Amino acid sequence: MKKRGRPKGKVLLTIEDICIAALQILDESGPKGLSMRTLADVLSVTPMALYNHVEDRVSLLRALSDYVYRDVSQKFEQSTGSPRKRTEFLLISYYAAVLKHPNLSLSIFETPDAFSVEAERITNYLEALLKDAGLSLAKRKLWLEILVDFTHGSSIATATHHIKKKSNRAFIQSQSQRYEKALTELLNHVFP
Repeated sequence: MKKRGRPKGKVLLTIEDICIAALQILDESGPKGLSMRTLADVLSVTPMALYNHVEDRVSLLRALSDYVYRDVSQKFEQSTGSPRKRTEFLLISYYAAVLKHPNLSLSIFETPDAFSVEAERITNYLEALLKDAGLSLAKRKLWLEILVDFTHGSSIATATHHIKKKSNRAFIQSQSQRYEKALTELLNHVFP
């Protein structure tokens, strides 16, 4: 008997299949374009087949966030150097991940319950680095907010402009360099 929910021509539907297809939908159609029905259609399965892997749209967004940001966490865990260098490395890596899939971040902003394990891990790494800088608890919380908001704002603004204006790769590279330069100035205040 054929098991319901399997895509045609594939043995099993995996969470990776789901994440790849969902990211493609988000990248092409934006946050409003991602629904369980649309995702099921793209994967050639029934919407119920998706529920074997994710409970709902919120858990789908969590899975997508973990899928995208896991690479940032893993690379950071292998990084070495001073707390300042590691902070810079972490934020630049996170910036690149948000820039690659800005609609994922926008979807998560609209759905705070979608905050994922990997996003929390990145936040915890950053907070630990700020603690290593000798900042008080109040200053750590303030700088954590400043650095995360700056990174989100810069990456989403760059990606949105790129999408609307169909800018080229040089534009993204130029904006990324501007982000890194501004980040250096901010970190000069955190790590004097």
